[in-house]
Amino acid sequence: MIANTLDREAIIDLTQETLGAGWLRRNETRPQHHERLSAEVWRTGPQLHFRDALVAAMNNAQEVLLLSSFLLADDAIANGLIQAAERGVRTYVITASEQRLDKFLEEDESFEHKMVEQHKTLLAKLAGKVLLRSGEHIHAKFLVVDPQLGHEAQGWLSTANFNKALENSIELGIRLSPFSAQALAECFNWAFWCEAQRELRGPKRLVEIQSRPSLAPKRPSAPQIFATLNDSTDLRDQVLKMIRSANREILAASYGLDPEHVVLHELTLAARRGVQVTLLTRPRPAVAQGAAALAAAGVRILAHDKLHAKALVVDGDALVMTANFDAFGLDTGFEVGAILERKAAQDVQHTLREWIDNFPWEYRADAARGDHLGDFCPVDKGLRDGVIRIVANHRQQAANIEAPNALDLEGAPVPRLSPIPVPQELPQQVQFNWQVQAPRLPDGATELFQESASEPQSSTGRPRPKVPFDPPVYQHKKLKYVVLRTLAQADRAILLAEQLGARLVLKPA
Repeated sequence: MIANTLDREAIIDLTQETLGAGWLRRNETRPQHHERLSAEVWRTGPQLHFRDALVAAMNNAQEVLLLSSFLLADDAIANGLIQAAERGVRTYVITASEQRLDKFLEEDESFEHKMVEQHKTLLAKLAGKVLLRSGEHIHAKFLVVDPQLGHEAQGWLSTANFNKALENSIELGIRLSPFSAQALAECFNWAFWCEAQRELRGPKRLVEIQSRPSLAPKRPSAPQIFATLNDSTDLRDQVLKMIRSANREILAASYGLDPEHVVLHELTLAARRGVQVTLLTRPRPAVAQGAAALAAAGVRILAHDKLHAKALVVDGDALVMTANFDAFGLDTGFEVGAILERKAAQDVQHTLREWIDNFPWEYRADAARGDHLGDFCPVDKGLRDGVIRIVANHRQQAANIEAPNALDLEGAPVPRLSPIPVPQELPQQVQFNWQVQAPRLPDGATELFQESASEPQSSTGRPRPKVPFDPPVYQHKKLKYVVLRTLAQADRAILLAEQLGARLVLKPA
């Protein structure tokens, strides 16, 4: 029996194809657990332990309550502010201006309109109940309760805004000593009275502040507290001092990365002099250039979809702050940071190491398809719509082809194999399948005959009778075809095709 078809396959290896700079998924994205590490250190999370500690402190406020947050949209905290004011507690709030929030909506792809609307709604709720001011440069997040009470003063530094970030972002919360809480109150008072630009005078009524005290910025009195204020970059200077002093290891976390900022430059220098530097951030286009510069110097970069914490641990010493590694945070904004005592520093270091082990994304500038299976996000794309899945293989049907002749299906040429892109997937290999089909006699072909060799030549010159070829021969559009019926005819068919310049084909199906 003569085979009509032959199944063929071929594999194109794409493992060496480069992916370009991007984020490789190492683990699943998970919320934080073990939210309270000690009496001084919290991680934010779905159980809201840190938020509840803030609310409890507000509920116990006796005389003064100071709160700073870039965004403010948590009902429990808002109610705590209102209830404190209704008890007669002098309650002061400083937050970002609406102009700054609107600008963030344009600049930051992870910044949502819903956040801003919630913030504006809450401010309207606070109007007439607390004294609230705003400024375009306000970014610090902290709470101070009763700083005038000396050893009973309480203070909390938060990397999270006082909104849904307390529940679903990857953040840190720090309880400060009474002395540091008082120093943080000094920072608040300066920013509130001397730097704020508008004051809330009624629902949706923020009024320009016409006069401010003309004083030089007052540095925090506690040596553990550092701030970015007008004409003061003590926080930036402390960050640089720590990085430049590193001998063994730097662990850093920052939501923002400015490739032109001196802090990133110092991190690259530290890595090049042999310090082991690991950076934690959030995978988004805004950090692409910064990540590239750091990675080129040997910095390991890991990321989480919800990372917003800002911290620096250098050879065991820890600084937790509200500032990103950029100019707004360390040069021009209102930001604060705190150097932690030994036990709290260990808790923060432990947290960053745990994040390093468990964070879902790792930055690679030079990965190839063969280096990874699973999710990959190009560095210039956001996680919301930019994630591509690298898979082991795709199966793809190639075009069937017709063999040159019916007895040589194996010798048929390979069709053009061009991988067809699959949305949101990149294969390491593409397996092509196709069929080689035996050629068949075309429709409309006319059978050819030959003179019978068994009949003697006629004495009258009459031509010998015509008989079919064996196997039969046909012609179509000047081309000749030898039609095979059985394999027993194969040798004769091959010889006849050579003699006639014909093609070996099968009879029509």
